[in-house]
Amino acid sequence: MRGGKLSGFAAKSLMLGGLMLGLAACATRPVPPPPPPAPPPEPTTITMAPSDNAALEGALRQVTSRPVDEVVGWGNPDTGKRGAVKILRDGYDQQNRPCREFHSVVVQGKLFQHATGFICRQGDGAWAVADLREYPIFRAAGT
Repeated sequence: MRGGKLSGFAAKSLMLGGLMLGLAACATRPVPPPPPPAPPPEPTTITMAPSDNAALEGALRQVTSRPVDEVVGWGNPDTGKRGAVKILRDGYDQQNRPCREFHSVVVQGKLFQHATGFICRQGDGAWAVADLREYPIFRAAGT
């Protein structure tokens, strides 16, 4: 080294050493894991499978023989949906058939859908839904 300058060999050696240190530092750093995949979007609607409808219809059949305000629950372990039905009041329709006003709720995860309707006794003695009003889906807050 003369006058603060490095010889060509010394400069090359220093650059090569620095390059090797840089590469060595890269090799020893662990590679961070990739970020986890984004969770699937939460559903915004409740779609009833045939087995869900069968469970709900079974609860409606049961509730027709129960007193007003008694709740009949239902659940479908295959889809995770569940709900309940209860009779609100008794009455008659315009054809003088016995009818029962009911309230139902269907639950899927954080989603709830309420419905009200009338179930009336038919000429053969069976009960059938005569009127149904579904309300907008409600999403529960929190977890």
